[in-house]
Amino acid sequence: VNSSGAAASISAAGTRVVTDNNVTLTASSMPTMATGFFLVSQTQNFVSGPGGSQGNLCLGGSLGRYVGPGQIQNSGSTGAISLQIDLMSIPQPQGSTAVVAGDSWNFQAWFRDSSSTGMSTSNFTNGVEVTFQ
Repeated sequence: VNSSGAAASISAAGTRVVTDNNVTLTASSMPTMATGFFLVSQTQNFVSGPGGSQGNLCLGGSLGRYVGPGQIQNSGSTGAISLQIDLMSIPQPQGSTAVVAGDSWNFQAWFRDSSSTGMSTSNFTNGVEVTFQ
């Protein structure tokens, strides 16, 4: 649960077919006016409260961050962010990589939040896995 009183969630819409290159991630039920971005990894994990966060990181291994131009977003009055991702350019620490059929990728959103004491912190959505064809 985040400071909005709800648990933020992530969804992936579009098609799993790599050649269609049509996947949109949406994070919803975030606090309003919160800055956030999406994370990506081929590995799942569980880290409770990383770096003092109020939430749990569901990803492990090499974490990519969608922090390029226009990818860090504000949830505005709806408490949601959305991003159409490019399957030919998935961010990874060593540089971007292309998705190939048979790959499974895991996504999660990370966003600014405040704790019950009003202190600034961060939080996460749940995770979503997509196996591509």
